[in-house]
Amino acid sequence: MLSNLIRLTLILLFFGFGKVLGQQLPSENYTTADGLPNNAIRALHLDSRGILWIGTENGISKLENGSFENFFERDGLAFNSCWAIAEDKNHHLWFGSYGGGVTFFDGKNFQKIQMKDGLADDRIRRFYPYENYMLVGTEDGVSMIDIESFEITTLPESTNNTDLNYTTGFWKAEGRLFYSTYRSGSYEIIWNETDSQIQKINDWLPIYGVFQEGEKLLLADKGSLKTITQKDFESGKSPTHSQSSSIFWQKTEGLNGESYLLAAGLFTKDGGIFQWKEGKLISLNERFNIDSKFIQAAALDAEKGLLYLGSQDKGIYQVRVDENLIYERFGDKEVKDISGRKGLLGLLHSQGLEIRDSANSEVFQVDRTAFKTVQDNYYRQNPEKIPDQMDGFFELDPTILAEDLEFYELHFRDSFFWINNNLGVFKLSEKGEILTYLPIHCFSMGFTPDGKLMETNPYAGVRIYDDPDQFSFTYFHPDEENTPLQIAKVVSDEKNTYLASVFHGFYQWDGERFISYLKEGIWEEQKFKSLHRLASGHLLVGTEFGDLFEITPYPNFKIINHWENEALQGTSILRIESYEKAIIVVTERGIHVLEGDKNSFFDQEQGFYQKLFLSAKRLGDQLYLGTSRGFYQVNLPEFVQNRSQEIQLGITEIKVNHDKLSSKEYDWFVFQPKNLALESDQNTLFIRFKPTGNLNTEKLRFRYRLKSTADWTEFFNDPVIELPYLPWGNYELEVEVWNYQLGNMSRIPLINFKIERPIYLKIWFILILILICTGLFFGVYKIRKKQFEAKTKLNQRLAEIKLEALRSQMNPHFTFNAINSIQYFILKNDTDQALTYLGKFSSLIRCTLDQSSQTEITLTEEIDYLSRYIEVENIRMDERVDWEIINMAKGESEEIKLSPMLIQPLVENVFVHAFTPEHPKPKLTVRFELTAPNQLLCTVEDNGVGFSNQLNSQHESKGTLLIREKLMLLPGYSEESLVIQTGEWGTKVSIRIYVYQ
Repeated sequence: MLSNLIRLTLILLFFGFGKVLGQQLPSENYTTADGLPNNAIRALHLDSRGILWIGTENGISKLENGSFENFFERDGLAFNSCWAIAEDKNHHLWFGSYGGGVTFFDGKNFQKIQMKDGLADDRIRRFYPYENYMLVGTEDGVSMIDIESFEITTLPESTNNTDLNYTTGFWKAEGRLFYSTYRSGSYEIIWNETDSQIQKINDWLPIYGVFQEGEKLLLADKGSLKTITQKDFESGKSPTHSQSSSIFWQKTEGLNGESYLLAAGLFTKDGGIFQWKEGKLISLNERFNIDSKFIQAAALDAEKGLLYLGSQDKGIYQVRVDENLIYERFGDKEVKDISGRKGLLGLLHSQGLEIRDSANSEVFQVDRTAFKTVQDNYYRQNPEKIPDQMDGFFELDPTILAEDLEFYELHFRDSFFWINNNLGVFKLSEKGEILTYLPIHCFSMGFTPDGKLMETNPYAGVRIYDDPDQFSFTYFHPDEENTPLQIAKVVSDEKNTYLASVFHGFYQWDGERFISYLKEGIWEEQKFKSLHRLASGHLLVGTEFGDLFEITPYPNFKIINHWENEALQGTSILRIESYEKAIIVVTERGIHVLEGDKNSFFDQEQGFYQKLFLSAKRLGDQLYLGTSRGFYQVNLPEFVQNRSQEIQLGITEIKVNHDKLSSKEYDWFVFQPKNLALESDQNTLFIRFKPTGNLNTEKLRFRYRLKSTADWTEFFNDPVIELPYLPWGNYELEVEVWNYQLGNMSRIPLINFKIERPIYLKIWFILILILICTGLFFGVYKIRKKQFEAKTKLNQRLAEIKLEALRSQMNPHFTFNAINSIQYFILKNDTDQALTYLGKFSSLIRCTLDQSSQTEITLTEEIDYLSRYIEVENIRMDERVDWEIINMAKGESEEIKLSPMLIQPLVENVFVHAFTPEHPKPKLTVRFELTAPNQLLCTVEDNGVGFSNQLNSQHESKGTLLIREKLMLLPGYSEESLVIQTGEWGTKVSIRIYVYQ
């Protein structure tokens, strides 16, 4: 065996695996570069609202949701230098300045309390809330302030006008109240709300701080820490137990009741944070990753598992003390891969391999020179076993120096570690002894279900080794159709081995042959980078571009789940692990925990400050994450448990039309009204809000809608909503919060507001406007009506005058024809006919005279007049004309009104022009009918010679023109009002007249 020839001397170290040397709790440092007003921190207090208050040498700051807000004298502070902070039972805050007295804050306003108000001294050292009072320890004396009335009482004899009398601490023991001073002794306060007194109990000095530890007191001295029982101290005894130390200024408790003491030397750099345990001081500076030696203030956030430490020179340290996450710098080495079993941890790093056996408290180191030595000896002693690149082996350079060694993977199989690097493949025992060496260059390898080594070559196929020691293997040539190529990861279960390829899809080895999912048409995905087997037998496969699949393998291939790249923070899946029902996905941005519909995410906000992850491995309940500088150890039971976080939102700033609303509407920096009434021109809003509760705010995304029927906006990071130029109406602003650390959504009403209608849309304004418009309309209508009536009368009179003028043109012509007819009868000596004709003519003339003075006549009167006229004309024609007047509007004859002498000229034209003496059967028809409401159609039709044969065209044209002129003077005139049709059959004249009913 090769291991019998070469054995590397191993470094055996003893250590306590509970807290390994070099392990650190994740911490973060905040300074003025992050928003603090000053790096000299004097006081810290976490209030009941979860806000961290920070007293500095130059201003007060509050840390909330990862952001700092600072306050100074200009904001109402009594003085910028703040040395003490406390909260009373009403949850109001008290800030003690060194030089300006006390500042009281009720969530809305700052109130100053100073020596001029009765305070013992303006230089404040300590606060102690007690019943309805705030005890104020100053540079000289102790004052009591009533938290309701602010009445100030200074304890008698507590002042002595010396700077050596400053208060260094308050404490309560067995229902009694005590305080200590620097060099004026320690006292009991004989409590009485109306007249409290003090009584000295011990003259021991100096005391920089006094801290209770069970029945004992710890007294901070210059360069030492004294211990004494409360009983002995009350009796005036001096402490007898002492140990050298820095100067301690404050004591705080840890999550599990640990006692932490905060130290800062006056002239030495020996301070920091210490744990008092079993009577001993243990420095935690390295474990907490604290590089300041001047720590004076602390505050514990138990809900978040965070301890805040204030330094005099480097700002604030935030330490995650829940110990669910532990970071080990590991000499700043790259942790390439991790493997092993429960109780046995193998760490493959840039300089070799470290094996930690926690059961036996042993550490084994295998450095790079050991691997190089084994390789050199093998090449020297077994030249005949060196494989040739031409035989399908990947190129290996045996001349590589130890310092150029590059490690790829670490596997643990059957109680052995396997390492592949650029010098070959190595098999090691659990104690780090190199047992086997294979001179093959392999980037990715694995094992078959029966424990055989499987070596993959990116371009030259796969080898399965029956006996690695004898270099005995089965070779699968790349020319074979299903041979895996360019493999990134290999895993096995009880029956099969699975291989994920970067470019050629997914492969499976069933013990006899390889199956290519891509070539067999099982799965078309081609590019994979990560692979993990679940306890259920399902496989998790990560693609090159960040998608994650959960599948069941062939022959029952099925995609169970698919998480697209958008569901995971980051672009690449680096490693996959699992714990119980949780899937752990490591990306370049952080850690996802997938369980059912939950998708939680963890990054630097949870302590993963080193995020360049290189490896991951779960061993039992612990997850190990290798980085470019050390590694993390994660306690999985706490890490993956489902946590519920109640999210609430508060408005911290609201502007209307770019103007801030009154500060009176705010309480503890939150806008209190839940409803807002705005005028119509107050329609541009700016709203800044904050989430409250035990939250990791960097994991929150927001979106909003203005009404329950509206669509949601896209998600955004900054909790700011800008609403420009909103229309009037009622709005219910809702915000949905996506917590992608926990993978849940919350919907929260933020504020309701109403924007009034513009004045021109208000009902009363519209009614007034309608009334005004109605009045204007009727006024204008009456004026226009009067104007129209006057104009109508004028036009009517002009029409009458014109009609009279036209009738005066028609009457002489008709009269001339009638007189000729009478003359004709007289010349014929036909006296009877002459008398009859003269009688009818006289009657017609009388009727004409009656109608000539009227502007309109009824249809009945018009028909009577035409009948009289036709009778007169027909007598002149020797009664040869067969005529008739058809009235199809008999029912409305009395109601229909039309202009007189309108139809007569047409009838006259028939008698004058239509019938020649030779015409055998002259016929004339006059027809009246209503074709539409207020529209009368009159048709005059004859069977005469037609217009083409009429001789006196000039006379006819004049008559037609006169008729058209008369029609033009009447309402409703158009070109179709007078239509003439003629032919061999005769002539038909149609007149459409607008009539009054």
